[in-house]
Amino acid sequence: MKIGFIGAGKVGTAMGVYLKEKNYNILGYYSRTYESAQNAAALTNSNASIKLESLVKNSDLLFITTNDDEISNICNRLLDEGLINEEKIVVHMSGADSSKILEKLKKKGCYIYSLHPLQSFADIKSAVKDLQHTVFSLEGDKEKIKVIEDILKTTGNKYFIIQTEQKALYHVAACVVSNYLVSLLDYGLSIFETIGIDKDKGYKALYPLIQGSIENIKNLGTSKALTGPIARGDVNTIEKHIEALKNINPQWLDMYKTLGFATIEVAQKEKLKNLEKIDKLKKIMKGCNYE
Repeated sequence: MKIGFIGAGKVGTAMGVYLKEKNYNILGYYSRTYESAQNAAALTNSNASIKLESLVKNSDLLFITTNDDEISNICNRLLDEGLINEEKIVVHMSGADSSKILEKLKKKGCYIYSLHPLQSFADIKSAVKDLQHTVFSLEGDKEKIKVIEDILKTTGNKYFIIQTEQKALYHVAACVVSNYLVSLLDYGLSIFETIGIDKDKGYKALYPLIQGSIENIKNLGTSKALTGPIARGDVNTIEKHIEALKNINPQWLDMYKTLGFATIEVAQKEKLKNLEKIDKLKKIMKGCNYE
C-alpha cells in the first residue's frame, strides 16, 4: 500500500516518519511550498511532488495534513481539477473537523475518514517519539475503516472509534484538557508574580505538585484524586482566597469562582458529603451571603 501526504508540516512529516519506521511505504509529499515537501521527503526517503496529480494518482491511501482551513480547499481542488478519478482512501488529521468535510469526494467513490492523534506536535523529532504512545480517534465510512484500524494495530497504537456527529464534542474535551490546562497554569503563575515569584521559578516550584496531581488522576480517577480546601469543605480558606483576589484582578476572581463551583461538583462525587458545607461553598462561589 502506497501512502501519500498532502501537507508537509509538523503533523504530516511526523506521521510520515513514524509510519516509515513501521515499514509502511511512504510514496511522498505534496505541499504549498516545494521546499517543505522536499524536507519531508528527505526524512521519509520518499518523493517530493511538484504536481499534486502525480501524488494522488499513485497513492492508495491519501493523508491530508494541511491546516484545518485548507482541507476543504484541497477537497475542492481534487474534484475541480479531476485529480480523483478512482476509488481512494482519503484521511484528514484535523481534530476539529469530522470526515464530513471530505463528503464531496464520495462522488468519485472515495472512502473518507478523520484520524486524530491525541498529542501536541511541538516539533517533528519529539512528535515522532511521542507517537509511539499516542492514542488516536478514528471516524468515517464503515466500508474501509479496517484498513486504518490495521495500520494502528500494526504500529501498536491504541485507538477508539467515534461517530461522525461526536467529533465536535471529542475535540472540545481534547482542547479543555490541553489548551485550557495551559491557561490554568498561566493563571496560577500570574498570581505568583504578584507576590514576586517569576513564572519560571514558580513553574519549577509547582511542577512536583502538578506532576503529582496528574499521577493521582491516572491512578485514582478525577473524583478520588481531588485534594485541597474544597474537597475538605474548608469554607474559611475559600473565603480568604476570595478576599485576597478582590483587590488584585476582578477577572481572576471570576475565574476562581467559576473553577471553584466546578470543583465543588467534583468534590461531591467522592470527597465532600457535608450538605451544609456544600451549600455554603456554592453560595460563596455565586457571590451570595450564606449567613
